[in-house]
Amino acid sequence: MDKNIIVPNEPFPLVGNNKIKIRGRHTVSGGYLAFDWSNSGIAFNFHGTGFMLSLGEYKADQPAYVKVIIDGGARRQRFAVSNGNEKIIIEGLNDRRHRVEILKVTEGSAKLLFGELTLFGNEAALNLPPFNRPRRIEYIGDSITCGYGVLGRSVDPGYLTYQQDGTYSYAYLTSEALAADGRYICISGKGIVCNCEGNREDVKAGQYYEYQTYEGGVCDDGWQADVVVINIGTNDCGGPAGKEEFTSAGLDLISKVRARYPGSEIIWMYGMMSEFYLETIRDIIRTVSETDKKVHMLYVESMFGRENETGANGHPNVHADIRASSLLVKKIVSVTGWRRVSTLERENENE
Repeated sequence: MDKNIIVPNEPFPLVGNNKIKIRGRHTVSGGYLAFDWSNSGIAFNFHGTGFMLSLGEYKADQPAYVKVIIDGGARRQRFAVSNGNEKIIIEGLNDRRHRVEILKVTEGSAKLLFGELTLFGNEAALNLPPFNRPRRIEYIGDSITCGYGVLGRSVDPGYLTYQQDGTYSYAYLTSEALAADGRYICISGKGIVCNCEGNREDVKAGQYYEYQTYEGGVCDDGWQADVVVINIGTNDCGGPAGKEEFTSAGLDLISKVRARYPGSEIIWMYGMMSEFYLETIRDIIRTVSETDKKVHMLYVESMFGRENETGANGHPNVHADIRASSLLVKKIVSVTGWRRVSTLERENENE
């Protein structure tokens, strides 16, 4: 039969399905998988010519965006979600086995709800789920880690969700380069002492680093990171936070991360958008590394003054994130002994 003719099968729920791999922290809400965090979602392997994902109700001022990645990137497609009545539909694939990831690539406290999956094809079927990658990296950050403005232009003001895509952030690019499973715990505008507007009462990285969702709750699913990348401190200059209070909060954050991940390498990267606290962070790392040799610093030179690295609203664009990822990959390799994975190896995962 022509692969372009849709042959739908009976839909099945995602919740409790052991052939569906869940990416990132999540909850279950009303029979839906609920996703808050950037680059969280699902992955699965199937045989067929396409599929349709049903969504639950979504309410926000701007659309969220979902990215579908097929066969390691052979096909990538973004879908806007404004109210949840939309369907994520992929059709016209060759009638064979495919690997699929469906990820929430924009941030926001409004959850995206993934409901039922319908496969297309005469003999369509789910296969065994994707393998767990042997490496795990967790990123704790702000808008830079979210991919805020990464697809925008330097003349674009404000924040529009279509300009954001977490899979083009330095963090996701790093995970892919090292064939690591990543978790991206990041909220725009936040800091460790205050937010970008100087509000010291707002939620801080020292709180949300362990959150299950944007609203709170401790994630206790047992996921252990091999590497934790902290990219925070850019927004604290909105206060500004003083050196002493920033130092105290920085030491506290590292202590909390170490308690959560006793064996991980911890890397605090800083500099892409501001160098205001550069020496302070260096002092923090020097102090901690006297007794903890698995805590490191990575300075990333600012994007400002560099040609073609500024995206929307003064944030890094794809070029800046590629540069930052290259530096971070080298740093992770140097402290772990891992090697960079080739594109071909990534494409052949789970084959």
